[in-house]
Amino acid sequence: MRAVLAAVAVAALASLPFFADTYLVTFVFGVLVAYLLAQSWDWPAGVMGYINLGHYVFFGIGAYAFAIVLAGHWPMPAALAFGIAFTVVAALVLALPLFRLSGDYFAFATLALLPLAEVLAFNLTGVTNGGDGVTLPVAHVLKPAYFIALAGCVAALAVTLAIDRARFGYALKAIRNDETAAETMGVAIAPAKRRVLVLSAAFAALAGAMQAWQLSYIDPPTVFGLNVALVPVAMALLGGSGLRYGPLAGVVVLACVQQWLLVSIQGYQAAIYGLLILLIGRFMPGGFMRGLRRAKPRRARVGDVRSQPATGPGAGRPFDTAAAGVPAESAALPLPRRTVDRARPLIVLDRLSMRFGGNVAVSDVSLTINEGEIVGLIGPNGSGKTTLFNCISRVLTPTSGRVLLDGRDLAGAGRDEVARLGVGRTWQVPRPFGDLSVRENIAVAMMFGAERVDFEEATQRAEAYIDYADLCAHGGERADALTLQQRKALEFARALAVGPRLLLVDEVAAGLTPAEVVRFVARIREVRDRYGITVIWVEHVFSALEQAVDRVVALEQGTVIADGPLASVVANERVLTTYLGRGTARRAAVP
Repeated sequence: MRAVLAAVAVAALASLPFFADTYLVTFVFGVLVAYLLAQSWDWPAGVMGYINLGHYVFFGIGAYAFAIVLAGHWPMPAALAFGIAFTVVAALVLALPLFRLSGDYFAFATLALLPLAEVLAFNLTGVTNGGDGVTLPVAHVLKPAYFIALAGCVAALAVTLAIDRARFGYALKAIRNDETAAETMGVAIAPAKRRVLVLSAAFAALAGAMQAWQLSYIDPPTVFGLNVALVPVAMALLGGSGLRYGPLAGVVVLACVQQWLLVSIQGYQAAIYGLLILLIGRFMPGGFMRGLRRAKPRRARVGDVRSQPATGPGAGRPFDTAAAGVPAESAALPLPRRTVDRARPLIVLDRLSMRFGGNVAVSDVSLTINEGEIVGLIGPNGSGKTTLFNCISRVLTPTSGRVLLDGRDLAGAGRDEVARLGVGRTWQVPRPFGDLSVRENIAVAMMFGAERVDFEEATQRAEAYIDYADLCAHGGERADALTLQQRKALEFARALAVGPRLLLVDEVAAGLTPAEVVRFVARIREVRDRYGITVIWVEHVFSALEQAVDRVVALEQGTVIADGPLASVVANERVLTTYLGRGTARRAAVP
């Protein structure tokens, strides 16, 4: 039905120039150009979370590049191709410094591009003709410009719908939520950022070229001025940035309102338009389409990020042995079953150190962990356990020393590359992608992990991991709607979905009941015994460690103070005084 409605709408728009007057065609052409700008702005801003306040600069660069060569008697198709290509190159050059920034710094740096471009356009008189602008040959080009703009809008909407369910789109969504967590799941964030900026710039350049062609004249304030640059941004935001149809709805509604005010209300149209924007922002935060979504519940679908009622098997706490219908032994996960050599080193830390200024978090640690081992990592808070995990997963670059994974030195490897080599991890404070569903969180790990499957297959396989973490009733819920323990269970499932050979588990058992600890310990042993995954487990719940680990490594102030079987480590005098306490050690040492 949506496809039929879309086809009817496109056919109606395509027939408009043949029966409507010039005024209406010109108005709709302006709406099409605004949609190209709003939608292309929303890919980096709404989908990836990078607010580009200088997006209009690509509109201006495309307009100037097209107009200059067209005025030099290039054929129109060649001029259009040149304008888009030139803008894409400019976007690639600008991506290098801009994406070293994030958040507010990125937004204000991009905003500075507009006055800079305007000054350059005024002063490069030999190229841009300065303040006199560029005049194009006068011709009746409204109809062809209209059709090209319409084709661009159809392409922009098609790209938006494709991104929504593509691996590339989920890379952008992961970046929007948490760049570091995304990288540790295999997402190569730098190429994804460059690609989306290039895509955004190309469509903005198309809009600029068509506007210049239809007007037959451009000057610096027209294509770089702040008074017009932020209007498409406002339309996307007020319609619903990040939604598939949000920019489209915002452009259509606000363009029509603006036109009606200009025609019907003299003198107060700007004030009323501004008041309308304020009311939408106040009573429908996130855009009026989000407001309509909240007011009208809709049916669930695969990948839906709305909250759903927690009922049925797995609706209780994660790793809950009392949950109805949850078997004692889990079904198989879509992971390879590896045969491990218990005498072969998998991860070797060679004199590893990590310093933060004068603070030494990890000091000269040398450690070898063989394939198929479950190693407990203990120590008081601040002893360097999480820092050690960060060095292994390349979240931090060690100050000195080496990390060898299956004989390969990880120096120079990016976080995403380490994930694809088979290192999965959880976080001490859970870091799921909050505005994605549980199912989508796990699917992202499979799309970018060791195997790299497509979205449809990943969402199907995700069900096994959801069941494994006892989150069956929460597959369609947003991750930020889960409890703390459910988020920890999600992180454990997501780390497994990467397809790891080495699993770094950071305090997942904290807060679980004794029965749930038993269930989680069974999961840890199962991933080692069934899938050959080596596990390093940071945990303060000592009763959990003693049920699973083959050996224990104790840290104090970033140095290894004990390494060996559980009984010998807990009997170590230094471990007793710095971490366990004598009573705990005596109880743990009893068979």
